[in-house]
Amino acid sequence: MMIANTDWDLVRQVTVYDDGSEDGTLEFLRAHIGECPVRAELRETDLRSPPAAMNHFLAEKRTEFFAKIDNDILLPPLWLNRMHDVLSGNPNLELLGMEAGQTRMPSDDGDEYGYERANHIGGVGLFRTVAFTKRAPLPYRGRYGFGDWQYRYNLNRGWIMPDLMVPQLDRVPTGDWPETAQDYIEKGWQRDWGRYSPVSHEYWDWCVECR
Repeated sequence: MMIANTDWDLVRQVTVYDDGSEDGTLEFLRAHIGECPVRAELRETDLRSPPAAMNHFLAEKRTEFFAKIDNDILLPPLWLNRMHDVLSGNPNLELLGMEAGQTRMPSDDGDEYGYERANHIGGVGLFRTVAFTKRAPLPYRGRYGFGDWQYRYNLNRGWIMPDLMVPQLDRVPTGDWPETAQDYIEKGWQRDWGRYSPVSHEYWDWCVECR
């Protein structure tokens, strides 16, 4: 989905972190990372923390914006164009989040996109690098360091509005995903987020691979 639905004219490089996976993910990434249309690198780490992976990335990269994409989401068409337009058009906005259900249901494609101020955003979105480099680093270890760091510095953050249809695979109620998610929950690899309600099907049934 990332390869098919990303406008690669907006991207210079893709950095993929495999942080000690044990389920065949590393082998999959090794086999497919060469399909990215731009320069791509695979980093095999043992950081055991999403904030640690961000620190590792930011210690070397000095791009104006970077997108952080988790392994449990599906990216819809034009996601990066819309995120980039909103962030670049609002110079004071530092973190722009995109996770389904945070603002309101998706509207028609013709709507103009903006953002809604947020007290907290998750770790998926388009961010200004300077928001991180001008402040103390994220907590290097610890599962929830990103949220604590946001509160400490009162960053200017928001959700893209209208919502993008960005379903989390482990919340999709059909197909193979519920069984896989339950297996990961039992192994302690992820939290249980529950399943999407049938009334929110617009978020996830756009993707035939989810069915």
